[in-house]
Order: sequence, then structure tokens, then C-alpha cells
Amino acid sequence: MTYFMRSGNTYRVSKNEAIDLHDLLPAGNYVIKEDQFGNLYLEHIEDFKPLTKMYGDTLKNTTRIMQTFLDRPAATGVMLTGEKGSGKTLLSKNVCIELAKQGIPTIVINAPWHGDKFNTFMQSIEQPCVIVFDEFEKTYDSEQQESILTLLDGVFPSKKLFMLTCNDKWRVDQHMRNRPGRIYYMLDFKGLGAEFITEYCNDTLKNQQYVDTICNIASLFSEFNFDMLKGLVEEMNRYNETPQEALRMLNAKPEFDHGTKYEIKLIDNGIEVSKETMSPSMYDGNPLSPKGITIGYDSEPNDEDDSSDGSWKQFRFDGNSLVSVEPGAGKFIFEDKGTRLILTKIKQKMFDYSSF
Repeated sequence: MTYFMRSGNTYRVSKNEAIDLHDLLPAGNYVIKEDQFGNLYLEHIEDFKPLTKMYGDTLKNTTRIMQTFLDRPAATGVMLTGEKGSGKTLLSKNVCIELAKQGIPTIVINAPWHGDKFNTFMQSIEQPCVIVFDEFEKTYDSEQQESILTLLDGVFPSKKLFMLTCNDKWRVDQHMRNRPGRIYYMLDFKGLGAEFITEYCNDTLKNQQYVDTICNIASLFSEFNFDMLKGLVEEMNRYNETPQEALRMLNAKPEFDHGTKYEIKLIDNGIEVSKETMSPSMYDGNPLSPKGITIGYDSEPNDEDDSSDGSWKQFRFDGNSLVSVEPGAGKFIFEDKGTRLILTKIKQKMFDYSSF
């Protein structure tokens, strides 16, 4: 039978002849260490602090992950993906906090432990526990990721909840994707929605008249994350500023944002331009970028789909030519010298399983 011998904040897997033995690892947070002889052991670290309030789906997702883990007989893998500050770490910590109330400890993996010695050590911990791999794809390179697949497979009989957070899911080993046997749940954390932002602002923002303005500003980003929201509200409260004034110095700029795609509608002198004659036919970037948006089209296309020198027309739109923004629709409208440009955000579609 496995025992855990305590020495200060250190817990070592031990036999029953050792002193100060524990038949179970106490609830709490631990990291893996290695002594001078190459033996692995656990060291107790500070526990996660309980959250004062949870927003969005944090509580619902926490409950589901816990219930699934407790119901399944062996290992359960959960991958939380999204950029920094999107809420994935918040969820993983909350799961650990709630399971600790049931006596289940958490082991935080903060180094690329892998291989037979690591697997054997993890196998020796027979009780249910949570294993957290934070920023998994940064801690483990591709070869190291492959070496721990057997650990995630649940080959070992112990019951563990593997929680992996990552910023870029495409840097995670392909054999972990679409493999519920290894990673049972995968949650993508995108930008905050208006409901989340409104709820948070209602609780924390001193000047409530700017709640709608913050929601509108958030629509300028492809993924407006919790770090941005928290920093913006904090700055507004500290200096009694408008959102625009607070963003002047805050490290949250739409021009740093990439990846948002927009449909283009160009109207020249009241006539909508055919997409087949435009270049580009779709815009990818920030509509309020200082460099502006340059759109051209062939006003007299011929049969060879070519244009003479005099038929090509080109326009440039920037912040000075912006006439309106429709945040809910993700629409930006520019106008300059009788020519109108309408950019409409292309929303990412989730697969609809109800059609089957």
C-alpha cells in the first residue's frame, strides 16, 4: 500500500516502515521536485484562494467537469484553450478549489516532467487527484507531449483529472485532438460577450453610465479578454475617466489585435461594386488601424478579367472617414468623397449538431 511521508512541506511516496506516514495525500496544492539521488517527491505550495464571484459559465462548467470526473471510473482529461486572460485558468483553479473541499488534492505540473520515472511516480499516487498542466504547449515540446500520451490514456488504474490549459490548441499534439479517451472535454475560451461585460461592470464600475460604451469598445477586438476588462475598469475607477481616456495608456489597443475577418461592401457614387472586381474582396485586421484600409476595383472589367490603366480606382479609408459603428452587428461604416465602405465582422460558426 502507498503511504506519504511528510517532512515540513514535503511529501514523499514511502513504505510503511517510514515515520509520519499518511495513507492519503491531504487536500491542497503540490508541485513535483527531484532530490539529489534522482527520486521524485511532492512539495506543498500555497492553496488557490477562493473566488469572490464567478462570471459567465464558470460555475456551470465547474459543476459539469467535477460531476463527470467523479462519475467516470478512471482518468478524465480536460483541455481549456484560449489566449491569456480569457478565463481558462480561472475555471481550472475553481475546479481544484471545489474538489479540495471533497479531500481531493491538486498536483501542479510546472516543468516538462515525462518518461517512465514520471509515469511510475504518478501511478504510485493511487488516490483520486487533479493534475494541472498550465500553459501545456509552452511547457512541453512536441516530443515531450507525445511521451505523456500513455499517462492521459488512463492506462494506469488510478483515478485522475488531467486539466490542461493552453493558449494555442494547434500546438498541442494532434493525437490529443478528437480523442475523448485522452481528452474528454475541450473548451475554447473566446472574447467576452456583452452579458459578461455588463454583469462585471454592474458589480465593479463606479460610473455606470459607461457600461454600454465599454461593450461597444470590446467589439473592436476580435477577443476582448478578462484582463483587458479588469484593467480598464480599474483605471476608470482610479482616475474617474471615460473608457476612451483610460485606454490611452492601458496596454489594450485594437491595433494590436489580429485575426478578425470582415466582409467588404463598397458603394461608389451610389452604386454597389461587384466583389469580383474588388481587391481585396475581404478585409483581415483592425478597421481602426492607423495605416487605414486601401480598397481598389476595376470600373471597366473586360472579358479577360484585366483592367486598363484608366479603369482601376483606388480608395483609402481611415479613422477620420469613420462615420458610424454598429457593435452588435460588428459593422464599421466609412465614407469619403461620395464613396462608402461597409465592413461587417464575419462571425465564426460553431458546428450545429442539431441538424442530424
